[in-house]
Amino acid sequence: MAQKCRFDFQIEILECDETNHTFKASIVPDPRRYEQVSEHGDKYFLDKYLKVLISAAEMASQMEGLPIYHLQPSIDSTSEYANSRRAALEVETQTGEYRPPKELPTRHSDFSSDDNGKDLSFLSIDICGSTAYKLNDSSGFERAYDIFIRELGTIVGQFNGAILKTKGDGFIAYIDHPSFTSQCDATIDLGLSLLYLLKNSVNPALVDAGLGPMEIRIGADYGAATIRQLSIPATGYNGTEVASDALNRSVKIEESCEPGQFRIGRALYELIHVKWLERSKEVAFDGSGVGDDQYKVYLVS
Repeated sequence: MAQKCRFDFQIEILECDETNHTFKASIVPDPRRYEQVSEHGDKYFLDKYLKVLISAAEMASQMEGLPIYHLQPSIDSTSEYANSRRAALEVETQTGEYRPPKELPTRHSDFSSDDNGKDLSFLSIDICGSTAYKLNDSSGFERAYDIFIRELGTIVGQFNGAILKTKGDGFIAYIDHPSFTSQCDATIDLGLSLLYLLKNSVNPALVDAGLGPMEIRIGADYGAATIRQLSIPATGYNGTEVASDALNRSVKIEESCEPGQFRIGRALYELIHVKWLERSKEVAFDGSGVGDDQYKVYLVS
């Protein structure tokens, strides 16, 4: 399988035929990402972030016949969504009544045997200091965790993601979509939105309810995943297992984070839009735990 790569463009619609559902557009390599250079009379574009030289002819040829996908979150604005959830949580702390968001998140669905061999993006979310929280206020933690997992799990669905599993002090989420570029961009948007929602919606509600606030750290990466359907006939057990180096890396990256940080691996970094690359900064990372001492990790802010 050819290695995946992405090109970022600035697109201007020139004509639009609503009757035939067609349009013409001007597509120009995004100057924020590329510097145009010439070699031996041929035109190239230098990717200023990945430090690779791309032939203009190759760029054009690889675009031919590519499908166009649209992946849009259910919410228009993370800040507006957080404000609306803050108001709903205020009502809940006063009355006990849960008010779901007006936006409809993607419904959860489990993997099937037909899902084998997918490329997925994973996010590992961990509550910092959860052990101390539980020891100091066990019942308070359980109340806070119920709100935490419900609200953060809901916004995962708003970004077309799903929860792979909960961990008692966090969870692992993933995004699956035919367009790997849209999928990877949505992963970054989701990671930042999780931090924003916790800080501006969930934590104020917890404090209002007399509970301690929470801090999280998030690690994310992208790669191939094997979906295994497991069965133990003697006990009647049936289950699904996801095996993925990308999943393992996301956990290790999360463990390297400071509280309140969102870090991503190189495999994900290489496939995100320049607007996210501009917000990413390489940080020190011990890659021995992921089998690559030179593996690069980036802080997204």
